[in-house]
Amino acid sequence: MKKGFLWGAKIVVLILLISSIYLSYTQSNDPYRFFTGLGSEISISPNDDRFLFSYYKDGNEQVYRSSISGKDVQQLTTSSETRSHTPRYSSDGKRILFLTKKPGVDEPNVLNVANADGQSLQKISDDSLHVTDAVFSTNSQQIYFIGMPASDLGKLEGTEEGGNNLYAADVQTGKVKQLTKKDYFVMSDLAIDDEKVYYKIPNDQDYSDELYEYDIKTKKEQAVTQLKLPGDMYETTFSPTGNQVAYTAVSQESENSSLYEYELFLFDVQSNNTEQLTTLKSSVNSPVFFHKRNKVAFLHDTAWAAQPEEYKLKTIDLKTKEIQEVELAIPKDANNEVLSSLVGYIGNVYTIALLYVVLLSLFTYSFRKDKPYLIPIISLSIAIVGVIASFVTAAVFDPWAGIGIGTLSISIAACSIILFLVAFFIKQVTTKRNHSL
Repeated sequence: MKKGFLWGAKIVVLILLISSIYLSYTQSNDPYRFFTGLGSEISISPNDDRFLFSYYKDGNEQVYRSSISGKDVQQLTTSSETRSHTPRYSSDGKRILFLTKKPGVDEPNVLNVANADGQSLQKISDDSLHVTDAVFSTNSQQIYFIGMPASDLGKLEGTEEGGNNLYAADVQTGKVKQLTKKDYFVMSDLAIDDEKVYYKIPNDQDYSDELYEYDIKTKKEQAVTQLKLPGDMYETTFSPTGNQVAYTAVSQESENSSLYEYELFLFDVQSNNTEQLTTLKSSVNSPVFFHKRNKVAFLHDTAWAAQPEEYKLKTIDLKTKEIQEVELAIPKDANNEVLSSLVGYIGNVYTIALLYVVLLSLFTYSFRKDKPYLIPIISLSIAIVGVIASFVTAAVFDPWAGIGIGTLSISIAACSIILFLVAFFIKQVTTKRNHSL
């Protein structure tokens, strides 16, 4: 192999390796940067004639609506700087709310409201609050939402005074008022009726979720004792009559496995009976009751537990238990899909490992006459030092950082073993060639 060709190959592989590492790094910080597909929340109009959802196109998440059959898709929000997500219909169907967020880990969610067609956009909260969930009141004149100081984003429990609280905003004036001052570390799953706002918070004793209510008239907050919900419920949503609760939970079959599977369940308030509705063996998200039909819509993550998630919109008939997929008629750009897939392959950890082995194999070939095992030894030494450093980092500084260093070091060690095999093969071929000469 000529030296010029060998050096050219090294440079090309090195460039590819650096590009692959860069794309992997940017994707780890933002897995949705080049993603095209459904977002994680859906809503159904009061007349059961439309779906409201968010959708990514090349990393740009915006709010869309469609007919209940998935046709007549219309984009309602347009922004190149923020992602729009978590949409909700008002009780009268005339307005929608949604959250916007700049791409980035610690950027806050901002609450917005607009007409049902996306027009007359109004910002309700500002960058000082991070909003996690929001619902319209039953008369559509108020918005109740969970928020926390944006400065507390990414901070551990107990390190700051701020936390999650319940807020209310007037739809007409946009005036925001804080209703609670408990600073909960976690609040989730807002629901509402004519008199009360409901939400879940973790129990301080066993960290199981507990249902709380805020009385709109008396302005008092208390635990809901008359309703005993099953433990370990996620994405809880009440039926329009309040007699049923749909939620996701870990299936019994996967409780002892290395990967939990989240199925859809239905709880009957009057009989206290729980029924498992799905056996999809993956993850179910965002269950929503139809208003006038005996159905529940939900998102099925077909790529569980990878990121970004690949959701399919589905419905289940609560009587027949028949599951149907709703095909959303969103125009697709074939060129962008190819580019997104290519970026995904290049930024894959397996691609990085392959390029690492190829690059060091080329250098091993260069030392084939005198020191064929030099490069594998250096690579393995780096891996050993990395493993030692991972234990030190985990013990002294940050356990998660230590785990990350350890995982990387083990991967380098695995590549080093392959390099030793490559070096052995190169040495054998070189020896035979020298003997033949």
